[in-house]
Amino acid sequence: MSTMSSIKRFIADDMVGKLARFVRLLGYDCVYQKGIEDKHLIERALVDDRIILTRDTRLVEMVLAKKYLLIESDDPEIQLRQVISDCELKIDPGTILSRCLVCNQRLEDIEKSEVAERVWPYVYRTQEEFKICSECERIYWEGTHVEAIKKRLRNWGVID
Repeated sequence: MSTMSSIKRFIADDMVGKLARFVRLLGYDCVYQKGIEDKHLIERALVDDRIILTRDTRLVEMVLAKKYLLIESDDPEIQLRQVISDCELKIDPGTILSRCLVCNQRLEDIEKSEVAERVWPYVYRTQEEFKICSECERIYWEGTHVEAIKKRLRNWGVID
């Protein structure tokens, strides 16, 4: 692993797409663009001061790849534990699920009345708080899936 800065921002290559979603799930900024060429991935990492997450040994051998973490496992659970450990990530329960899992933007609060036509009637009746992604406009709410995600993270030893 190369040197890591105090602000942790990531960019993931094609080999670790699932890992990118888990890093976002924890509230960390993690860019993932399917099919991005190594050259462009490295350029973006340099410009945005991002840590490259990859399993590609050839990519990390490229002279411009300065900050990277070579992921050792195929298993997303082990991959996430490696990122947390090697990058010394602090998991803040308040930032879990604070980013769009699809496009990485921070979620913003939105009034319940503004989502009435955009969510299922049952969801609208049973939920009071909603968030929106300003980029892709996906609506998020804390349904049963959130507890399932947190249970999975607890089982993995990622959160308490």
